[in-house]
Amino acid sequence: MLKTYELATLNSRAKNDPKGFIEESEAAYLAQIEDTAELLTERLTERPILLLNGPSSAGKTTTADRLCRAIERRGIYSQRISMDDYYLSRHTYSMPYDEENDVVDLESPLCMDLPLLSDHLHKLARGEQILVPSFDFVTGRQTLNVTPMRLRKDEIVIIEGIHSLNDVITGGLEEQSSRVYLSLEAQVLDGEGGRFTPEVLRFARRALRDARFRSASVEETIRQWLSIRRGERLYIAPYRHYAEFTIDTYLPYESNILYPALREALDTHADVLGKADLKQARRAADLFEPIDYLPYMPEASVLHEFVG
Repeated sequence: MLKTYELATLNSRAKNDPKGFIEESEAAYLAQIEDTAELLTERLTERPILLLNGPSSAGKTTTADRLCRAIERRGIYSQRISMDDYYLSRHTYSMPYDEENDVVDLESPLCMDLPLLSDHLHKLARGEQILVPSFDFVTGRQTLNVTPMRLRKDEIVIIEGIHSLNDVITGGLEEQSSRVYLSLEAQVLDGEGGRFTPEVLRFARRALRDARFRSASVEETIRQWLSIRRGERLYIAPYRHYAEFTIDTYLPYESNILYPALREALDTHADVLGKADLKQARRAADLFEPIDYLPYMPEASVLHEFVG
């Protein structure tokens, strides 16, 4: 069930109590991390693999890191693999195309080295060493055989990515893995009968992150958005029911950071927002008031994944 927030309340807290607002939001997220880590450590012997799944910009990378830290505080060594590192170099294959939205289908599992990924996951489950590759989103190139890794007894490996519950890739690991789904389980009511949906809230994360860290302009993200949503319906939603636990990564203060930061870019590209079913994003940029967050946002906040 979605958590519902009032825009007026969020803006009031952003203006009058930024420190308390941020601390409260971060504490609620951290409590979910601690609860999940406790459950994972209790089943370590039977299930040493954690498959961490969720749509684009759900906060998989940071949440995986936070779970690693929480697990290690319980005396258990943990390792982490990002499925992003198994993307194929863009110049080495014919990328799948989303004809419905007339863009390259960057969400497709066919953009990944599926045989290598599946082989590595099953080798880890058998206790064999693998050499994890690395992918550079700026250059679009993959480098093979970068990081040696082996899963030893009484250790946990966290594998995060949008395809981590896809049984084409992780089939056969059911008895050895726990499965966690991340999402933004929130909506914001604007006080005038409208609302900002989880998808609109999540778009802001993706747009700012890709502009700052992945060499993709806000306009490119807008034009890609319908394909991203299509990919979620095709490649993520069919497997969500495999998840045993859910973590809501929405921080109630985040839209007071993200949307003011995007205001100018969304103004510039207002004409394409409607075509991408993102008219509400432009409105959000006008209505969310900025928050003074730099003195108060913790170093390990999931938002650093998107704002730096």
